[in-house]
Amino acid sequence: MVIGKLRHPMDIQKPSYTQDPETGEVTETWAFVAREWAGAEGISGKEFVAAGAEQSSTTVRVTLRYRPDLTTSMRFRHDGKSYNIKAVLPDNAKRLVVCMCELGLE
Repeated sequence: MVIGKLRHPMDIQKPSYTQDPETGEVTETWAFVAREWAGAEGISGKEFVAAGAEQSSTTVRVTLRYRPDLTTSMRFRHDGKSYNIKAVLPDNAKRLVVCMCELGLE
């Protein structure tokens, strides 16, 4: 493991749901789980037209030390951007985990 590649402090967040007692409306917020040093690199980007509107998608590979609690319902936050986790891929030695993420729209 080359520690120098894990140079981005990223917040790990999980969804948290609250319900308004008067209206019953459920709202989603993001709760802080931990801050980890990670490496992030863009691996693909694409633009497409859907329903007459131009859209774009960026895939980012995030590598960090192994964490058994990462799931695809979580996301990373770094420099005001959110990275929605699409796949969690631990290595066989359980030293590192690679997450395939999609840059979130905010």
